Amino acid sequence: MDIAKELKIAIDTGKVEIGFKTSLKAIDKKKAKLIIIASNIPEEMKSKIKAKCGSEIPIYIFPGTSWDLGSACGRPHMVSTVAIIDPGESSILKIKEG
Repeated sequence: MDIAKELKIAIDTGKVEIGFKTSLKAIDKKKAKLIIIASNIPEEMKSKIKAKCGSEIPIYIFPGTSWDLGSACGRPHMVSTVAIIDPGESSILKIKEG
């Protein structure tokens, strides 16, 4: 599966929260169905996400830096975390925990 392509489809046709703080809010409100994190985010951020997600929300480690994840989201800046709320027409929820 091309994760970057599926992420773009999810952004265009579904609902996603981009960024660490908004992703945490989506997890707290039990709205997130999948969390995607960049491979190079600081360990304390990764630990906080994992603790909040527990076993309920799958986490996928994006195989690239936060710059790569930002680019995949169509953003001209770094993106550490993306929360998938509604996948739209994408099949992004089929990926498992990285």
